[in-house]
Amino acid sequence: MLIEGLDDWVPIDRLLWAAKEGAAGRPWQAFFVELLHFLVGNGSIRIGELAEEGFEAWNGGTDEIVQLVVDDLERLDWDPRLGSRAWISNTGAGDELARSLTA
Repeated sequence: MLIEGLDDWVPIDRLLWAAKEGAAGRPWQAFFVELLHFLVGNGSIRIGELAEEGFEAWNGGTDEIVQLVVDDLERLDWDPRLGSRAWISNTGAGDELARSLTA
């Protein structure tokens, strides 16, 4: 997901897919929340939505941003294809981490 984010904004369903694949027997929604909290909290990604001007990051602390995403996904029964507002944008730190994964 971070590698894909080097080129463009990424829909939240990419992180959901990664959580489903990496949950290793744990409930995948809980793993998704942990993963999202980690990536937002360590400054690798920003969460926001797409507008006419491009990506607009949501304001707030890590817990608040994560809760906004969870609320949005619960509204959609955890199926973001139904119209999630949440998109992912790598930060400079996220781009650096993604490049290290491809080196």
